[in-house]
Amino acid sequence: MYQLTGYLSGYDEDIRRDDLDFLVTSCGHYRLVTQPCFETLRADGRRDYQLLFTAGGSILLEENGKKTSVETGTGLLFRPGEPQHYYYRLENAPDIYWMHFTGRNAGQLLSDAGFTGRMYRTGVKNEYIALFDRMIRELQLRCPGFSALCSALGIELLTALGRKNASPVKTPENEAMETVLARYHRDFQQDLRVEELARECGMSECWFIRSFRQRTGMTPQRYLTAVRLNHARELLESSSFNIGEIAALSGYENALYFSRIFRKYIGIAPSDYRKQAQESE
Repeated sequence: MYQLTGYLSGYDEDIRRDDLDFLVTSCGHYRLVTQPCFETLRADGRRDYQLLFTAGGSILLEENGKKTSVETGTGLLFRPGEPQHYYYRLENAPDIYWMHFTGRNAGQLLSDAGFTGRMYRTGVKNEYIALFDRMIRELQLRCPGFSALCSALGIELLTALGRKNASPVKTPENEAMETVLARYHRDFQQDLRVEELARECGMSECWFIRSFRQRTGMTPQRYLTAVRLNHARELLESSSFNIGEIAALSGYENALYFSRIFRKYIGIAPSDYRKQAQESE
């Protein structure tokens, strides 16, 4: 078996830590080379959390008398105390990364990331592999601050996997919406017309607005207003630009119109908002 592993204490330690928010205790990479089968059986589970990720091939999971093939690009999560029974078979060419972690906020982190079951289909991305490899390297070299860095990398990995698991199915419509949203944040100073954006996406105006609202919970115009006003608030808090300059930088040619829109949605005039922000510093 090919194995590359790193441990927080230099060895495999099954621990639970409630005095820390989050802690990665070990991380590794396994591949079968000649061994026909490798079986893991922990009837009472472990005290920590374990994440397995199939970067290639598959794992055979046995649970409640049922066997399930965990295919490439799938995360497999075991929580503390959950029985573990799974196999690596040479014929299935398993290429597996794994991470053990603990901490008082680990459960909430998983819940926030959308990990509520056992298996998560995320696909394989270089980003995930790089995070695993870096954690392994940090645990092996044990340079100053390695534990804190590993914990940060572990949180980033779980968040990235959770985001991918929860992301909408990749369709031309979803990809078009992602492009449009990126443009709203990049080109908010411009006059972004719904009819032009709809045409670029190959949609009717009605369908574009419906799809946009379904994705964001807002109409395109309300979303653009929100982006512009958020930018204006940042400038009011951190710059010395006057109100007219801030209006222009936020996509509004008319300062009076900008002030009216700002008061309507923020509930206060721009000048008063700036004054409150300065007084709270």
